[in-house]
Amino acid sequence: MSARPTPPAAPEAPASPAFPGTERPAPAPPTLHPPTAPTRVAVIGAGFIAQLHLEVLAATPGIALTAICDRDLARAERAARRFGVPHSVADLDPLPALGVQIAHVLVPPDQHVAVARRLLELGIGVLVEKPLALASADARELDRLARERRLPLGVNHNSLFNPAFVALRRRLDSGEIGRLEHVRVALSVPLRQLEGGDVAHWMFREPRNIVLEQAPHPLAQILALCGPLREARTSVLSSRELRPGQRFHERWLVALRAERATAELYMDFGSPLARATLEALGTDGALEADLGRGIVSGERKSPWLAFWDDFLAAWRRGGELRRGALARLAAYAGSTLGLRRRDDVFFAGLREAIQAFHAALRAGAPPPAGGEAGAQVLEACEAITAALPSAAAPAPPPPLSRSRARPGEVVVLGAAGFIGRRVVQRLLERGVPATAAVRRPEALPPDLAHAVRAGRLRLVRAALEEPGDLAQAVRGARAVVHLATGGGASWEEIERAMVSGSVALAEACAAERVARLVYVSSIAALNMDAPAAGDDAEPDPKPERRALYARGKIAAEQALERAARAGGLALVVARPGVVLGEGSPMQHSGLGLWVRDNHCAGWGRGDNPLPLVLADDVAEALVRIALHEGGELDGRSLNLAADTGLCAAEVLDELRRASGRALHFHPRPLAWSQTLEIGKWLVKLAGRRAAPFPSWRDIKSRRLRARIDSRTARELLGWRPVEERERFLELAVRRPHRARDERG
Repeated sequence: MSARPTPPAAPEAPASPAFPGTERPAPAPPTLHPPTAPTRVAVIGAGFIAQLHLEVLAATPGIALTAICDRDLARAERAARRFGVPHSVADLDPLPALGVQIAHVLVPPDQHVAVARRLLELGIGVLVEKPLALASADARELDRLARERRLPLGVNHNSLFNPAFVALRRRLDSGEIGRLEHVRVALSVPLRQLEGGDVAHWMFREPRNIVLEQAPHPLAQILALCGPLREARTSVLSSRELRPGQRFHERWLVALRAERATAELYMDFGSPLARATLEALGTDGALEADLGRGIVSGERKSPWLAFWDDFLAAWRRGGELRRGALARLAAYAGSTLGLRRRDDVFFAGLREAIQAFHAALRAGAPPPAGGEAGAQVLEACEAITAALPSAAAPAPPPPLSRSRARPGEVVVLGAAGFIGRRVVQRLLERGVPATAAVRRPEALPPDLAHAVRAGRLRLVRAALEEPGDLAQAVRGARAVVHLATGGGASWEEIERAMVSGSVALAEACAAERVARLVYVSSIAALNMDAPAAGDDAEPDPKPERRALYARGKIAAEQALERAARAGGLALVVARPGVVLGEGSPMQHSGLGLWVRDNHCAGWGRGDNPLPLVLADDVAEALVRIALHEGGELDGRSLNLAADTGLCAAEVLDELRRASGRALHFHPRPLAWSQTLEIGKWLVKLAGRRAAPFPSWRDIKSRRLRARIDSRTARELLGWRPVEERERFLELAVRRPHRARDERG
């Protein structure tokens, strides 16, 4: 497949951007007035990447963080409190009145153009996260608008500021390897969304999106070294179907011919191995940058005989790698201990890119990567994907219901999740009226979306943080299965998402006279270091000594019991064990501590039987609980675990054989695990980062030594989970994790 991009517009008179690249210089933006006053900056979007931008901006002289804007005002307010930003708003229009001069646009890519255009119309300059747009024509239209209004427009091509790339480019410019002939880039990217089954994410909606999401980083580097693109030839090396009709291209090989040199780009999306390298081949030597580790090495010709020249090349490269490794280790130790600023490779590149943008503005210079640079990268993306067949038009989102639940309806909160979708499927198979209550309707699995369109399934939007949504979702329901799990990095976030949200749901169920609420907790709520844990066992009485997730489950169970008593609500708590099956991650935390994605450190020797259970069996039990006619279950807690006799080491061994991965299980004494945790705690303490002292009780509980009794589900519900060893391994391990080339 080949495509020739649109030739770039004729360059204007050269300028000296803060970091030279493929930029066509824009007219200098107006000087910010007064020149000595801080630049008043707003951040648009309060998601993950915004936290990094805010961290950089808060530490950058000459910047006054003024506002955070997000459609979710509560999220904007939380970020504003964390970084001391005075204003939080839910839309763009108030920003001019707040004096905002520059806005960082950090919303999803398909919103970049609309948000950036509106900001420019409001008289606010913008720095947009890559990609600048989804089409080069839109990027040039934004560039035209910015020029007309004499406002700065930048795109955050932070890969140009990766420390290893900067060092490689400096050595290349010095003439160390002669004239550049060819560039080779290899990019292997693990995708947590793909691993977690979140295939509704924007980057998976059509084949070109993954290129727009991931390729701008290496393409910006290639264009900076090789000049404007002239031709691209693409080979898709492997693909797979994520959902019926939803094709995903995993591995790509692209041959590029540019103005000054040729290049090739290998991309592997969803690879378990995270790696990014760039090799520059010159007439008189070669340079290689390990972009993930921030290390550069090279080799060049010498005047010696071939055998000694070969030795010197390897010896010198080894020395460069050792010195680079020591420098990165020193940087990590220094930043961890609070002796120097944070300097991991990604953050360092992001920091330098952001600070270069603002330094250029204050100097009256063009941004280091402006509209034209963004457009040229997008032209390269378009050339790479031009010959791919167009994706089928996406199906419209399934319609949301505004009506009450039908008689006898069971509402499943978290219906798009790993267990939730199985619960809904079983309800539909039984002919039971069901409602899928989800935070993101677009993430509903295709079979459930089809059931919605066919009128067999009611769909509502519901979030634990929105009591009004919860009341509408459960109105008229017979039973509610609560599978929505909030998370967070602090107890305050866990308490708000996991505990307060669950109480709000219980209150809504009580107010709407729902007959039964089934709360899906976890065996993590129990003291799993005890010899045994039966049904109706009390949660761990010392939650303050447990990890955040376990502590949240304990608190949610206790708060729900109080709310159920106060509201006269029948509550059943279900505690699944270590749940495995199609869609569960290979790196399951129930098996041990995954220090790398192929190295699992056991909580102990890893030879004690684990309370494993199939996801399908958990779903079956939850349906039986929700539909149970008698009141024998109300007010009780039920464990859901099978008796397979399998231990963590055996499951890892089976995973290794099924997947073809080099998986390793490392038995580790609990005392050694505690020692390592204390070491991490001391490092955080030295770096003045607050952290709770590692709990010996929690580490012992993670071993999952307790014998789980699931008698109630078996006797009252007739529940019969898969326990035969070979069948369990086939359904839980072999089939879900069979090697990619065997799955097709």
